[in-house]
Amino acid sequence: MEHFNRFYLWGVETKYRMGLYFSAAVFVKGLVGVLMGCWTVETLTLLEMILACFAFACAETALFPPGRERPEEGGWKRAALWAALANLIFAAGGWGLHWFSGVPVWGAFLLLLFLELALGAMWYALRLQEKRDTAALNRCLRQLQGEV
Repeated sequence: MEHFNRFYLWGVETKYRMGLYFSAAVFVKGLVGVLMGCWTVETLTLLEMILACFAFACAETALFPPGRERPEEGGWKRAALWAALANLIFAAGGWGLHWFSGVPVWGAFLLLLFLELALGAMWYALRLQEKRDTAALNRCLRQLQGEV
């Protein structure tokens, strides 16, 4: 039962992250489409995007497992791998699967800049969450030590 519970919680966390990334991808796709005079998004594109978001969410939860203390050594390596995977999955996926076909070269650079800014914001959110969790654990530990 313990294995099922861990897998279930992993799935919940992964689906949350997948949904967050998918919402952002669909929003950007829709915004770019509207700016280019297109008011629809193909179902196949949505399927490709959700699979890409799921792949990235799985990689993210593997690199930064929720609820586990992360050792400081190797932290930058994991962060660099995380960013490289994000660029590979989203930038290469967008280009290779033609999610943003018809976008001029300068628009592609703006999309890449937006991706990098979004990754920075997400990394900051992950760090804030880690600091909040650490502070809460330390507070509980101090309370427990005070009771003993």
